[in-house]
Amino acid sequence: MDQKKLAQQIVEDMGGKENITQNWHCITRLRFNVKDSKKIKIEAIKQLDGVMGAQFQSGQFQVIIGSEVGNVFEEVDKITGGGDSSEGEPHKSSENILDKLFDIISGIFTPILAAITGSGLLKGIMAILVWANLLNAESQTYIVLNAIADATFYFLPFLIAFAAANKFKTNPSLAGALAGVLMYPQLMELAAGGEMSSIAFLGFINIPLNSYASTVLPIILGVWIMSYVEKYAKKIVPNSLTIIFVPLITLVVTAPIVLAFIAPLGTFIGTYLEMFFTTLFTVAGPLAGALMGGLMPLIVVTGMHYAFFPGAFASLEKFGYDIMLLPLNLVANLAQAGATLGVLIKTKDKAMKQIALSAFIPALFGITEPAIYGVTMKLKRPFYASMIGGAVGGAIYGTFVVKTFSFAVPGILALPTYIQDGSNNFMWAIIGVLSSFVVGLVVTLIMPFDLGEDKATDLKESDVLTEEKPNPDNKPQEILAPITGKVVDLSTCPDETFASGIVGKGIGVIPSGDAVYAPFNGTVTMVTPSKHAIGLVSDAGVELLVHIGIDTVSLNGDGFDYHVKDGDVVECGQKLLSFDRSKIDAANLSLFTPVVVTNTPNFLDVMPAVKDQVEVTAGKEEVIIVVN
Repeated sequence: MDQKKLAQQIVEDMGGKENITQNWHCITRLRFNVKDSKKIKIEAIKQLDGVMGAQFQSGQFQVIIGSEVGNVFEEVDKITGGGDSSEGEPHKSSENILDKLFDIISGIFTPILAAITGSGLLKGIMAILVWANLLNAESQTYIVLNAIADATFYFLPFLIAFAAANKFKTNPSLAGALAGVLMYPQLMELAAGGEMSSIAFLGFINIPLNSYASTVLPIILGVWIMSYVEKYAKKIVPNSLTIIFVPLITLVVTAPIVLAFIAPLGTFIGTYLEMFFTTLFTVAGPLAGALMGGLMPLIVVTGMHYAFFPGAFASLEKFGYDIMLLPLNLVANLAQAGATLGVLIKTKDKAMKQIALSAFIPALFGITEPAIYGVTMKLKRPFYASMIGGAVGGAIYGTFVVKTFSFAVPGILALPTYIQDGSNNFMWAIIGVLSSFVVGLVVTLIMPFDLGEDKATDLKESDVLTEEKPNPDNKPQEILAPITGKVVDLSTCPDETFASGIVGKGIGVIPSGDAVYAPFNGTVTMVTPSKHAIGLVSDAGVELLVHIGIDTVSLNGDGFDYHVKDGDVVECGQKLLSFDRSKIDAANLSLFTPVVVTNTPNFLDVMPAVKDQVEVTAGKEEVIIVVN
C-alpha cells in the first residue's frame, strides 16, 4: 500500500477526520487525540500493510509506522488539515490523570524533538573536534557553531510555547509572546545581577526575579493558564472586537500571573524533580541504574519516558548534564540493538532476517521501535535479553555516575556528548554501551526461542527457498469448528480487512453458541485486553485467529471471559473463551465471527470444508482444510 492510501485507510479506520482532534508524530509513530475511541477499528489498523502495530497509550492512539512515519504523516496531515478540530465536545475517555499528563508532555515535546536532537548532536560533534584539536574553543568559528548549537536550548521556552499552544488549543503567537515576557532581557539582567530578588507590580504584586532560559515547566504551565484566560476573554468580548481586545486581555491578565506565581512554581517543581533523581542516583546508583536501564524498553513502549523530560532539562540547565533519562536510554537502546543482531545471526528464516537487519541499523542510532515491535517483543525472549543488557549497562552508568552534557537521540552518535575534559566519563560511557550491547547479543544467542514463524531452508541445488512444512506426511490438515453456529462466506464480512483476505483465508461464523473451543491440539499465541479474540497455533503449524464479532473491541471486555492465557497448551475441544451474544446485540455490533488462518501464505491453499449457510457444532464438524 502506498503512503497516501495507507494514510487514507488509517484515518478512515479511526472514524474519519471528524473523530481526530489532534495529530502529530515522533520518530516512528503517528500520534492522535480523538473524540471517541470506540470508533477506532484498532484490529483493522494493525493489519494494514505498512503498519507495525497500533495501541492506546498515555491517553493517545498511536500507530507504529517505522522509518516512513514522516512521509505517512504528511499524507495524514493533508487529510485532517492538521487535526486541530475543536468542534463539538470530545468523547470523555476513561484515561486517568497520569495518562493525561503523559499525553500533554508527549504532545508538547514530540513536535520539537528535531530541533533538540539536531542541536544536541552538533554539540557532540563540536566536543569531538575540540578534543581532537581540530577546533579552537576560543575561535570565532567556535562562537558561531556554539550559537547554532546552543540557541535551541537557551530559547527553549519559545519552542515549547508554540508546541504547548497547539496542545492546549490556544493562540501560538500569544504563547510565543508569553515566552518573550519570561525571557525579556531587562528582567533577565536583573535576575542575573543578583542585586534585586524581586520587583513590585502595581505596588502590591511581588514578582520574583529568576532566569527562565532553558526552562520547561514555567512556560508549559503559563500557556496552560493562558488557554483558559483566552477562552473566557472570548466569551465576554463582542465578536466585532475580538481581534483587538482578546489578545490584550489575554496578555495583560496572564503575564503578571505567570511571572508572579506560575513561573516560580514551575522552577520550584523542576528543581525538586532534578534533586530527587540526583539523590536517587547518589544513594543507590548501581541499583537505580540497573532498574532504569532494564525497564527502559517498557517505559518507552508505554510512552512514560516523556515524563522524565522536564527533570532532564532541569538538570541540563542547572548543572549542565543529565545522569538519568538520556544515559540510561542509551544503554537500553544499544542492548536492544545487540538483541536484534542476535536474532539476525541466529534465525534461518529469510523474512525474519530481513526484518532484523532493517531494525538493527536504526536501533544503533537510537530508534528502537522497529526492533521492539518487529523483532524482540514479537519473539519475546530476545526482548528479555535486551532488558538484561540494559540492566548491566545501567548498573555501570549508575556506579560511575556517567553524564551526558547535551540532549541528543540516545544512539551511537550521541556518544560525543559524553566527552568531558579531565575525567573518565567518556571511557565509562563506552564501556557501559559495549557491555549492554554484548550482553543483549550473547544472551539472545544463548537463550532458546522460536526463531520466527516462517521457517525456510536453503536448497543446495537450487536458489529457491521453500517453506519447511510442520506436517511431515504433507497431508491436508483439517480444522474443526471452534464455535457453534452458521458458516458464511468470509468475503461477506462487514470488515473489509477480513473480507478481502488480508488477514488470511478462512470462513465466517454467525454464532448460535456462546463459547469458543480449541479446534485442534496446539498452543494459545494471542489474547487481547478486550478479550474479543484469541490466536492459536496447532501442533502442525497452522496459525488460527477467532475474532468474535466486528468492532467488539469497543466493548472493552464487557461480556467476554478467557478460560486460558497466552502460552497455554490446549487440547482439541477445550473451552477457550466465553462471550455474551446479548451484549454484542445490545451494542448494535455485528456477530459475524471471522475464523482465519493467519499464516495462509505458508500453505498451498486454505479452503472451507463445508458449504455456505450450514449449521456446525463446535468440535464436531470440519470447517477448514489446509493444503500443504
